[in-house]
Amino acid sequence: MKHIILIVLGTILAGAAHAHPDHADAGMRQEAAAMAQAAGEFLATLDEDQRARVLFDLGDTEAREGWSNLPTLRAPRVGLQIATLNAEQRVALHGLLARSLSSEGYGDAMHIMSLESLGRARIETAIAERGEDMPDEMRARAQAALAAANPENYWIRIFGDPASGTWSLVLDGHHLAVTSTVVDGRITFAPVFLGNNPQTIPSGAFAGRRSLQHELDRVADLMASLDESQLAELVQSQDRREAADFAGPGWVPDMEADAVGLSAADLSDDQMLMLHAAIREFIGVATMSAADARLAQIETDGLESLHLAWWGDHDDLSEPFMLRISGPSLHIDFAREGQSGDANHFHIVIRDPSNDYGENWLQAHYEEAHAEE
Repeated sequence: MKHIILIVLGTILAGAAHAHPDHADAGMRQEAAAMAQAAGEFLATLDEDQRARVLFDLGDTEAREGWSNLPTLRAPRVGLQIATLNAEQRVALHGLLARSLSSEGYGDAMHIMSLESLGRARIETAIAERGEDMPDEMRARAQAALAAANPENYWIRIFGDPASGTWSLVLDGHHLAVTSTVVDGRITFAPVFLGNNPQTIPSGAFAGRRSLQHELDRVADLMASLDESQLAELVQSQDRREAADFAGPGWVPDMEADAVGLSAADLSDDQMLMLHAAIREFIGVATMSAADARLAQIETDGLESLHLAWWGDHDDLSEPFMLRISGPSLHIDFAREGQSGDANHFHIVIRDPSNDYGENWLQAHYEEAHAEE
């Protein structure tokens, strides 16, 4: 009964926020206006060459979908690199990012970026330990990796004109790729990639500091509640390496293929609330109104329409695993990467099969604009 109430509430919210771009609620319109203003302030600090690097046509699908979770050494980026910005420009950029994400989402993004400094320190230590014994070819690779492991190696791309009310923003770099799209006052956040290595910092001044912990905790709560029959449906393999392909760049929704595992319709009311809490945690990177609207759409589709699938050890969540939550308007892949006993590394991707990159909204926007000509 409890999850039925949630679905009814979601339907009411979705009726206001999802039927049409003109029906975006006041909170989301305010957030969209703040994003556009911050984008304009950031663009105003840039010179002509920087503007040419950061601005793209909204129809440039290759650049919009060309994000990656890989280090920049393995996947070069396009756009405007944060490393090239002066102090004034960085202040303006962070004004834009802070208004384009929730407080938690902004904090997660900044922490993920800062972890590149730890990667850099590990490489420096390895080079120092090998000293002159390190072969030239290995040293060259290490030096290249050292240059890439940098908290400033993140790129910004802006598609379209923020002042027009229809545009998109991409923040892209190692373990972090966030795409937000604004269409006539509505905001969508998909796809989003969040990762970390390490998830828990093992030593130094910030020893014990964790990222993406709440996501893990919500999943752990749900997993601990499942009975044997539910686990039998959920677990596809005890081996993380046998998991389905991660929904990264180039992913194409396949509702039939993804509808495997445990149906959410087979969850109890309490378990449904746990699933709801987990989903809310994952999509909480978005601004408040955008996250609320996204959750309302998922509830309108029906939480019972979701499927959950698991690969890996379900008894010990410190070991490598992958969880997939999939449905008509939500696809989440959450993986703990690494080797047994050393899986201190998360990958999370959040996608919207019904409106990835805001494509459905953009199509409706273009059709209406064409009809008015």
